[in-house]
Amino acid sequence: MTSENTTDTNDYALEPVPESAQTSGVAVGMINGALAFAVPGLITGIEIGEALGFWESLAAFLVGGLILAFFGTVTALVGHANRLTSFLTIRHVFGVWGAKLVSFCFVLSLLGWYGVNLDLFALATNGLLVDYLGITFNTSAIEWGVSAVIVVTTLYGFQRMEKLSTWLVPIMGMVTLFLLIKSAMAIETSGGLASVEPTMGFGTAVSAVVGSFIVSIVLLPDLARFCRTKRDAWSASFIPFFLLSTFVYIAASLAANVFGSDDILALMVKVGLGLAAFVLLICSSWLTNVLNLYSASLGAAAVINGGKQKLLIIAMGVMGAVASSLNLLDSFSEFLFSLSIMFTPVAAIYCADFFILRRQAVYRAGDFIPAFNICAIAAWITGILFSFTSAETGLFITPIEAIEALIISLASYLILTRAMRVLTNKSAVKNSTDSTAPATATKDTTERENL
Repeated sequence: MTSENTTDTNDYALEPVPESAQTSGVAVGMINGALAFAVPGLITGIEIGEALGFWESLAAFLVGGLILAFFGTVTALVGHANRLTSFLTIRHVFGVWGAKLVSFCFVLSLLGWYGVNLDLFALATNGLLVDYLGITFNTSAIEWGVSAVIVVTTLYGFQRMEKLSTWLVPIMGMVTLFLLIKSAMAIETSGGLASVEPTMGFGTAVSAVVGSFIVSIVLLPDLARFCRTKRDAWSASFIPFFLLSTFVYIAASLAANVFGSDDILALMVKVGLGLAAFVLLICSSWLTNVLNLYSASLGAAAVINGGKQKLLIIAMGVMGAVASSLNLLDSFSEFLFSLSIMFTPVAAIYCADFFILRRQAVYRAGDFIPAFNICAIAAWITGILFSFTSAETGLFITPIEAIEALIISLASYLILTRAMRVLTNKSAVKNSTDSTAPATATKDTTERENL
């Protein structure tokens, strides 16, 4: 679920976007808005709603959405100012090979999303077969077969799938609205919302909300570089990451609490959607995975410096099918939580580099780029380790782990960079002093000899 997923942002891949190619923030925001209505968004709302109850989950959705919108605005402003892709931005900050390491991690996350959507596809297909034909198939066979179809679709029908998304998104929006209205109407007949004993911490829930879109946030410069103004950059973040995604989460959470089910298929049947629900879920999972596979192949190409696109798509399809066997859907909230911890520091570091260290001086082709920026990589790892071990160590900054990762990585990067500059300056002064010492000694010796 990345921002690269739904548009062709390969134009101007190695150069700033010209003014003639810029567009409005609403147009850019709706690209990521399309992902809000995908099935994983409904699953996120259901799982958090069941774990916290409706009202506390509502608070988690709002807090998480605001964090995403604010953080997305900052990364969008980086893209708007530099007009460069996220990979080039990360390359300037993390170094040539450091950027490859980050891209490799993004590819792994995309394959994880691919596996989740294959699981959803298999679940929806078997549900459809059982309800209407009374038969079922082996889940792994469905996943591998569907993966083959997705690979072929990505190879030969990607542009058609992008056009299909423009039709599917409004339909999914109406389905979600229908789900919300039906759930609200059913509250009275169900006797109101039952109290829930929380099985998930509030901070963990907010981190899961952040994790649902964090890859898109980090890669938002890919799209925001096309925004005309700073206000457009703000719109490109606020519309999808707060308004649309929060709407989807609320609808799913309310349905789960009213009808007492964590099965998205069962919920849609209960509100009267029937066969249409199955068809939409299948189409949504298929479309999302075509886009995930395409982005994963682009990320792999960045890691290995090229490669034939078709071979990379096939390879990513095979690896994604393998990822589906990990059953990430069974631990979906944990998967989202891990994504928030892994990738929030990346965006925090390149935003700190641009706004604080460079004071908004744009990145240019002639800038020196090292193989590795040790400070950036060390800060990234520090933020991850602190957040993952905070429960064991008892060290907390905030109750939201994703925010902890952001704060620690940002502070670490600024401190390490400052320390590195001090050491470099001292070394330069020492070398300068050493280089002048022999000349001084020679002069003294000559003076003595003349005396």
